Formats: sequence, structure tokens, C-alpha cells
Amino acid sequence: MIKPIYYIAFICVLLLGCKATKGVKDTGATTTLSTTEIITTHLSKKLVLSSLKAALNINLKTAENEEKYTASLRIQKDEKIWLSIGKMGIPGAKILITPTKVHYYNKIDNTYFDGDYAIINSWLGTELSFSQLQGILIGESMFTLEPTQYDSEVLDDGYLLRPEQQGALFEHYITINPSNFKLKTQEIAQPKELRIFTVDYYSYQNIAENLVPLLINIALVEKTSETQIDITYRNVSLNQELRFPFKIPSNYKEIQIEK
Repeated sequence: MIKPIYYIAFICVLLLGCKATKGVKDTGATTTLSTTEIITTHLSKKLVLSSLKAALNINLKTAENEEKYTASLRIQKDEKIWLSIGKMGIPGAKILITPTKVHYYNKIDNTYFDGDYAIINSWLGTELSFSQLQGILIGESMFTLEPTQYDSEVLDDGYLLRPEQQGALFEHYITINPSNFKLKTQEIAQPKELRIFTVDYYSYQNIAENLVPLLINIALVEKTSETQIDITYRNVSLNQELRFPFKIPSNYKEIQIEK
């Protein structure tokens, strides 16, 4: 049986322990700004990015158990997300995601999946597009932020943004860090399904004059169950030429996953 971490570690949402890197922390909201000022300043802080490479430490916790993994992440912006995941130095799985396809193979049980993108949504329990997954990983909003379509307010220690009109199937909320105008939290709530998907950006690191996530927490709460994923980014490099090696071995068995 394929372990759940192989379904969700690529995200998004996850890791502890980058002690050598000093994170950029939130200092609290101190000024009341208009929605246009908040969003315009936030968008000006977007990564200048063509590619990203990072090592990840991942801690996955459910009510039943807790597991730790390591991974190598590579992103070619708007084109590919690649992950190689292992445990205790033993290779486990490789995942290659494009805007339309998901390619995956598991070295532990010699199985593979090569199919459409809808399977990602069943893994995560909420519908996310390629651009939204990419946004989660690089610290950008899952939604297009148009000032005329959002309301804002100072809430606790951040600027809360919410659509003037929420969707019929889900609601979403975004909190901006007032000290650097990067994302603090983004959340998708599906009240009818009693499901909440939350991404918290606890700190950032300065890489080549870009603020890149350092520590992310992804939480999926559904009815009476909860999954927590902590991700720490290490050895981050930006805008380099990258390889995306991926070849499904010929002797692997194809698996069918129910959508």
C-alpha cells in the first residue's frame, strides 16, 4: 500500500530543524492600510524566479503516528514540480507533476502511476491546480489577488484578506505578514464537508535578495481527523539550470487509484 506521505509531501505542506539559517519573522501589524496598498505591496514581494532547488526535511503527523522523511525538491516555474522522497537515507518515491499530468513511482514496492491531474485532488482532499500547488511551495497565494475583489482588516498580527463574495463550494482567506508583506497564512474551508486546508508560513529565509519559505506547516482537518505536515527548506538555490530525471522502470507494476 502506498504511504500517504508520497501523496502529500510534494506539496505542499512539510519540516523542522533548519537551525543554521536565521528566519525572517513577523513583527505584527502596526499600520492600517487600504486593501489596494496591502495587495500591491504583497505582489511586489513575489519571487524573481525561473527555478528553485531545495532539500526538505518533512515531519508527518496524524492521530495514529508520526513519521520523518527527507526530500529533494526541484521546480521549473509554471512547468514542472519534481520530488524525490526517502526515509533514513533509503530512496522511496519520485514524483513529477506538470500542469496536466502526474507521474509517480515507488521504489519500495515497485509500483507506478502515470495519469491525469485529478488524482492530486483526491490525495489532498481538496481541489488544487498546478499553479496553486506551486504557489504553496514557493510562498505565493493560491488565488489571484485583485484589490477590487477583496476586503481587508487588521486581525491579530497580520492583514486578513477575504473575497467580497466567497465561492459556493468553498471559502478562502489569506493573511499577509506585516513585517515583510509575504504570506503568513492561506486557508481553504469547505463547510459542507467539514474540511479545512491551511498553510502557515512560520518564517522565511533571504536567498539572493528573495524571501523564500523556511518553515511551513500544512494542516488538513476533515471531520474528526487531522493531518499535520511540517516542512523545512534547506540548501535553497534559485534560477539555476536544473535536471528533472524521471524514468519509470520497465518491470514496475501500474497501480489504479480510485478518484
